[in-house]
Amino acid sequence: MKRLFRNNICLFGILAVAVFTCAVMFRYNKTVALVELAIFAALVGLALVSNIISLKHKDEMISSINRTLDFSEKDNLMGFPMPVLVCTAGGRILWFNTLFGSRVLGDYTLMSDDVTQFLNGHSADEIATHDRIFTDIFDNSYSIYPFPITVRGDAAFALLFSDETEMRKVYYEYRLSRPSVMLMSIDNLDEIEQSYSDGDFDAMRSRAEKLIDTWLGEYGCLIRKLGDGRFVVVCEERDLEKMVEKKFSVLDSIREYEYEEKLVGITLSIGVGKGKTLREGEANARQALDMAVGRGGDQAAILKNDGYEFFGGVSKGVEKRSKARTRIVASAIQKLMENSSNILIMGHRFSDLDSVGAAVGVLCAARAVNKEAKIVVNRRQSLAQALIDTVEKTTGDVFCSPEEALRLLDKKTLLIIVDTHRCEVVESAELYKQADTVVIIDHHRKNVDFINNSIVFQHDPNASSTCEMVAEMLQYMPVKPKINASDADAMLAGIMLDTRNFALKTGVRTFEASAFLKSKGADTVKVRKLFMNKMESLKLRNEVIASAQNYRSCAIAFADINSEDIRTITSQAADELLNIDGICASFAMFESDGTVNISARSLGEVNVQVIMETLGGGGHQTMAAAQLRDCDRETATTKLYAAIDEYFNNR
Repeated sequence: MKRLFRNNICLFGILAVAVFTCAVMFRYNKTVALVELAIFAALVGLALVSNIISLKHKDEMISSINRTLDFSEKDNLMGFPMPVLVCTAGGRILWFNTLFGSRVLGDYTLMSDDVTQFLNGHSADEIATHDRIFTDIFDNSYSIYPFPITVRGDAAFALLFSDETEMRKVYYEYRLSRPSVMLMSIDNLDEIEQSYSDGDFDAMRSRAEKLIDTWLGEYGCLIRKLGDGRFVVVCEERDLEKMVEKKFSVLDSIREYEYEEKLVGITLSIGVGKGKTLREGEANARQALDMAVGRGGDQAAILKNDGYEFFGGVSKGVEKRSKARTRIVASAIQKLMENSSNILIMGHRFSDLDSVGAAVGVLCAARAVNKEAKIVVNRRQSLAQALIDTVEKTTGDVFCSPEEALRLLDKKTLLIIVDTHRCEVVESAELYKQADTVVIIDHHRKNVDFINNSIVFQHDPNASSTCEMVAEMLQYMPVKPKINASDADAMLAGIMLDTRNFALKTGVRTFEASAFLKSKGADTVKVRKLFMNKMESLKLRNEVIASAQNYRSCAIAFADINSEDIRTITSQAADELLNIDGICASFAMFESDGTVNISARSLGEVNVQVIMETLGGGGHQTMAAAQLRDCDRETATTKLYAAIDEYFNNR
């Protein structure tokens, strides 16, 4: 009766409700109430009789199997000191020993002869292909070890159940208690200190540190202050999981902090590292913090075995006003140039005005130290052909193909890579791999696959463009490079491209660099001509814009056109789509040789870099791109929709 009641709780519940209903009806109409009660009683009786017969049938079936089943291992398995279940290759239960019935089943009634009820989602076919199957049965955890046997000439399996409940508890406790090292740094204390009085700055810094301390007080962490706005934290895995679940809420608290009802603009960067030892965890935390800062700050980066996991990164970043590092890097690059046999300057594939303009600026520095230098560019794929032609008219033959550059390479060649820090997208990966001395100058937010063997890694994600960084570097080199008007035009063109004519991502240093180039003879009219398009390209761009559709306030367009300028047309279409009311981000796509290329743009409200990183690309918060290889239009669109959904769902 106990088993019958446990297996028919719902049935008895319905019966109780029915009796209550009849009791209520009895007050109004006794005849109807009695009829209802009789019907309910008959139905319940019928269900109980049917259930009892079924239970007896199953018990008799199991008993019959135990009496008639005959196989050589039966006697051994009956006395085996572990729970054992025998099933056919198809998954039908044939027999189980006493320990299985008492320890695994307990009071549970075997309602079916299908073995999958004990396999926790695994199919019967997987028994033959797995040496070990993990499963949870009721409140216990087991490891199942299958062994092939023969029953009456047919293939079968003996499943040995090892109770690992306590061991799993110990394992989970061990995993949750593993320490992680967290390094925290307030990103822009130096800039804030320059903008406020000492008293106000001390009050703001103290309040920011109090917010951090209050946040960590929610968890069982150990925290120590390393210096101004820098902390080291040791926490257990259980606490880190809670932080991840809340997406490091301290980032929002710091970013939204107001002083005297004015938003201060303080942001926090966090790097989390794990390892076999605390020393290894601390080293990984430093690497994660460098990655978080290199991506613009205001975010947390967790370095895992399979890569990075990021949280935050919604602010636009704060421009660094100190130029001390620029002076140091400019001096270091000059020394490397002087000690090299020749210099090769390379940008990214499908070079644009910023890439070529920055390379021209570095070429000026190479000329200042009397070194032979060449700019490596693939003319057939370049988006800056007009600029290349203009530079050649005044400077001469300074461009070479990747094949020619490989012939110029020797042990003492200095390779300077501009406008990218990823090996996958450089103009010639082979040239990079063969070069012994590499320098990186880039402004894109740091990707996890960055080039990590460079002698100098000059990286500033808060700069508007690489041309801005190079123009600034030229001003602080010990030797003063000679910059002609054509060189200045090239660098100004790069700045205007990446800032969209000084509309986005511009700071004080952007205008200082532009003023410097203007003093060297840069002509805004000549630069503007580099942006001119053919009439046919303009018409095609309008076609792409007209095909756009709105998805979650994002304009998505596919360029189904034939043109040799399709890359330029697509990127310009992405820019123009931002002019539509209600659009916060735009994505323009085109397909070429089985690869779908995506240009992404935003005005800062949406971080398109994060969306493009989901698809294997990267870039900036307001300008990014990705390439989906071996992909068609429908698949690419589906992946883009999924990436947009993931971004908005995780905000």
